[in-house]
Amino acid sequence: MVDDAPRARVAQAYGTLYNYWLGYSIPAQFSATAPSGIVAPGGRWLTRCPANGHPALAIADIDLDSQDEDITMAVRRARPWRRSARAGLYDERTPVGDPRSDVRTAF
Repeated sequence: MVDDAPRARVAQAYGTLYNYWLGYSIPAQFSATAPSGIVAPGGRWLTRCPANGHPALAIADIDLDSQDEDITMAVRRARPWRRSARAGLYDERTPVGDPRSDVRTAF
């Protein structure tokens, strides 16, 4: 609930850094500075509401079969890597018996 354009840039940065779609939503009265919208995984705005101070909805059709680079990166590269990382890709590299790694409540 803030009239702050840099926060919209932060939303784009999160979409780029973490490779996910992001909905950026603010009250309509702040739309002149940074209207609500949907950010693609590459940081590109898929759609934005009008910057006229009136209530609106941002709606985007995401075609997962598209050859768009944003979708290719998020669906065909990042998602499979996350799945393999969670399935134990790094288990053999996890230190065992090291107090710096075993104790999660201290520095």
